[in-house]
Amino acid sequence: MAYDPQGQGQFGARPQRQMYDVSQMGLTCAQCGNPITELPFQPSADRPVYCFDCNKARRRNFKRDRF
Repeated sequence: MAYDPQGQGQFGARPQRQMYDVSQMGLTCAQCGNPITELPFQPSADRPVYCFDCNKARRRNFKRDRF
């Protein structure tokens, strides 16, 4: 499957994700410590948050470990 920069697939465009501005919360990545200013979800105090790069690496490792 070819890269599709607009997110359009067989069934049309994927809806734009709502991003939450969390810059005032002072969040940092649980792995690398970089500041986080925007998330695609509302964070909760009982779960760690990761920056885009660390989350991408975690997802890649999770898929590799499962199979």
